[in-house]
Amino acid sequence: MKNPLVAPAAAFAAGIVLVRLADFGWAELTVCAGGFALLALFGQRRRWTWLRWTAVALSMLALGGLDALWHQDPPVPPIPDGPLLTGCVVEPAVASGDRHQFTLELGPGIRARISTGSHAELFVYGRLVRVEAALRPVHGFHNPGAFDLEAWMARRQIYWSGSIGKNTRSEVLPGECGSIWHRSLERMRAAALARVDSLYPGDTYRSAMMRGLLLGDKSGIRKAWTEDFRRTGTYHALVISGSHITLVCGILLLWRRFFGYGGRTVLIASALIAWLYSLVAGGDAPVLRSAAGFSLFVVAALLYRRTQILNLLAAVALVFLAFDPGQLFDASFQLSFLAVAAIGAFLPYERRPLLESPADAQVLLERRLVAETIHQLLRLPLGFCLTSIRLLAQLCHFTFDALRLSAAVQVGLALPMVLYFHRLSATGLTANVLAVPVVSAAVPVGFIAVFTGWRWPASLAGWLLDVSQAIAAWHSLHEPAWRIADPPLWLSLALAASLVALAARWPSRWLPAALCTVFLILLVWHPFPPQQQAGALELTAIDVGQGESLLVSLPNGEMALVDGGGIPQFGRRTAPQMDVGEDVVSPYLWARGIRRLAVIAISHLHDDHCGGVAALLENFHPRELWTGFTPNAKVWRVIEATARRSGTRIRIVKEGDRLDLGGIRWQALAPARGQRWTGRPQNNDSLVFRLNHGRHSFLLTGDIEQGVERRLLDEAALGHVDVLKVAHHGSKRSSSDAWLDAMHPSVALVSAGTGNMYGLPHPRVIDELDTHHALILRTDQDGLVTVRSDGRYLTVSKARWEPREWRLLDLY
Repeated sequence: MKNPLVAPAAAFAAGIVLVRLADFGWAELTVCAGGFALLALFGQRRRWTWLRWTAVALSMLALGGLDALWHQDPPVPPIPDGPLLTGCVVEPAVASGDRHQFTLELGPGIRARISTGSHAELFVYGRLVRVEAALRPVHGFHNPGAFDLEAWMARRQIYWSGSIGKNTRSEVLPGECGSIWHRSLERMRAAALARVDSLYPGDTYRSAMMRGLLLGDKSGIRKAWTEDFRRTGTYHALVISGSHITLVCGILLLWRRFFGYGGRTVLIASALIAWLYSLVAGGDAPVLRSAAGFSLFVVAALLYRRTQILNLLAAVALVFLAFDPGQLFDASFQLSFLAVAAIGAFLPYERRPLLESPADAQVLLERRLVAETIHQLLRLPLGFCLTSIRLLAQLCHFTFDALRLSAAVQVGLALPMVLYFHRLSATGLTANVLAVPVVSAAVPVGFIAVFTGWRWPASLAGWLLDVSQAIAAWHSLHEPAWRIADPPLWLSLALAASLVALAARWPSRWLPAALCTVFLILLVWHPFPPQQQAGALELTAIDVGQGESLLVSLPNGEMALVDGGGIPQFGRRTAPQMDVGEDVVSPYLWARGIRRLAVIAISHLHDDHCGGVAALLENFHPRELWTGFTPNAKVWRVIEATARRSGTRIRIVKEGDRLDLGGIRWQALAPARGQRWTGRPQNNDSLVFRLNHGRHSFLLTGDIEQGVERRLLDEAALGHVDVLKVAHHGSKRSSSDAWLDAMHPSVALVSAGTGNMYGLPHPRVIDELDTHHALILRTDQDGLVTVRSDGRYLTVSKARWEPREWRLLDLY
């Protein structure tokens, strides 16, 4: 068998997935593993190959399940008491915006991520420190399609986060902690990072990018700098991976190739350097996996064994999954292995003799004839013509191979790229061929600069980085502005099956290729309706932390979004690293199969409501953008420019406007027609909408405060509402007693962030809602929440409930 480890590795991974999907226990999996192992031995004894390999696969499947059970996440430990925390710094402070973050180990396997605004130099690996910080549980965004931050941090044994204030105490205690070898590695890493900074004084861009490219420190890289690489599918070139291991060890391998002697020593030294570099570069999983794969190659070479890329890949996967089965569900693990698997399956490398067929001899002969023709016409030396033609032929061959490799990876990663990033680059085929070699060339040149301290290689590496940025930027200009929603399950399975059949050339080469092409077209085209209930009005409060974003699904199938979430700036000098519209709201909409929005409405221009709108305009191209004010302010100018690029019509909405959308009449109750812009955003600028569907009424209130509430009550513009979006995240400055008495809501939605610094929602508001017997849905406690009306009944669901729904009979 050419790749005997592929099937067992696939079965082992399937067992890990199976335990996640079904409730299997130790007893049945142990019995299955032992029974199938005995059956494999029986098949081996009888020389029944089909029985042996089937039993081996089933036994490995059971072993994968046992491995997943063995490595189940431990229960979350209790939160430490008291504000004073004493522990060991196990991850040094790195920049995160205008603050720094470090990891503090409070006990064996119990860690917290601490943010500090000053004295970051104190928090280096191996120091015992005492800090004053209030801890809170790690909290992500609980929406379908969202990244599971809690699980990812728990795998790193980090369960809490905290912040050190300006006037709080931080001190270094006597003694050291951690391991000696890890302290040595961190010192080497710190020295290398400091050398990079010294090579690019005053050049923030080159310094940060080279720190990330050479040593995996992405803390200083701004998202805008890498957006062109992301759009064109070349971002992987900036991430430390297997290519970096190859480049680091390439010099020693070239020594072995050209000089011959010392071959075994050179191979061993190359493997040791690969591991040393991977640890100094931060010890991230992708580079460790690359070092492990290179080590297996070295072992095979020392034993005079020929390596097969798929077999080597399967061996590395088995080793890493045995120690940490949870990484099977990491995007980096899947993308790394699928990329290499695509190369090994679609472009199997086979060493051929120089003249294997008459066609090869004919090519050499024609090459010589062309060289002699040029020699006769231009009177150039024959040797020069022969060398030039040979180099040109090699360049064409390299380019062709690079295009084939890029195409194989693009096709092999199409499905996970759509599922994880909702992108599929049209220009990535040529962008990878041009940009990746330039970035790769910057790596060894950059290392020469770091080791020697010379400025000229540093300048050359920086120039190569600029060239790669220019290549990505040019391709980005020609990249279609499409984003792809999640495909239906059947299409994902069909595409995966067609790729496997194409790699196996079964039943032929052309049939699976044709099917794969059809499925890829469907993947990009996405002619599938979004997930919604026909004829129903749905209001979904998306969990965006301390902000607000409401999805309104309308009876005729159209979709509207009120606010796009965001992160308050509070005068920060640097923009936040995360764009809530791009990173939180958009993935949820794509997870529901939504490609276009009919309308985006901005309640008012505070960052926590409008900060993500620009990204949403670019991703979903709505027909109209509704807003109460269009001031000459920076926050609005950015949104307005994006709307115009997206072909979105801007519509100013005021009190008294009645807007027909999706089979529902939207009645605007605020802002008042005579209300003017005060020079900066105000809560009372908020748009207020009332929607009616059958027996039910919905009220969307933005962040209005009690002044606007009194005006609406005085004008008798409101009565009872069934579903109330509680104003201003449940602030005490809103939701007065008179207001709630008049509303008397059946369901109250509160959008607030877990453990937010404002203490919202205010206990007084929650108590009043309880007094009125309203069902309270809170994004800080329940995650994403949804209320749906079919005109007669209200249906409520929460992200943190089991997958079921609760029906409320409307008694009003």
